[in-house]
Amino acid sequence: MWMTLLLAIVRSILIWIWLACKPVLGWFLIIIGLIGIPMPIVNGLIFLMLGIALVGPRNRIIRWSRVHLKLFLYRWAALPTPLIGTLGRIALNAARQVSRQHRRLRWWWMSRPRHRAAA
Repeated sequence: MWMTLLLAIVRSILIWIWLACKPVLGWFLIIIGLIGIPMPIVNGLIFLMLGIALVGPRNRIIRWSRVHLKLFLYRWAALPTPLIGTLGRIALNAARQVSRQHRRLRWWWMSRPRHRAAA
């Protein structure tokens, strides 16, 4: 009886520690990723993606960055210059494809419990 209570208390303490440390670790990884992007040794994109996953897509700063990146891509794709406008359209199509794949993956992941319950 007391062992179960002790394990529940330890588990709740560890959950609170994780919830407190997760954003700090996420922002630390984002900073490491931004520093490591131009460097040839450290692959900054891995740290950047891990940090964004830890901080979460609902964070105000990350949402603001995503919206402004999309606006920048729309403006870039609308440029009449042949080479730059073409590159902007390619980048915009790539961003749309990544967004579409991410959305499908989320839908698939959310539908998994229903499929398991039905089986």
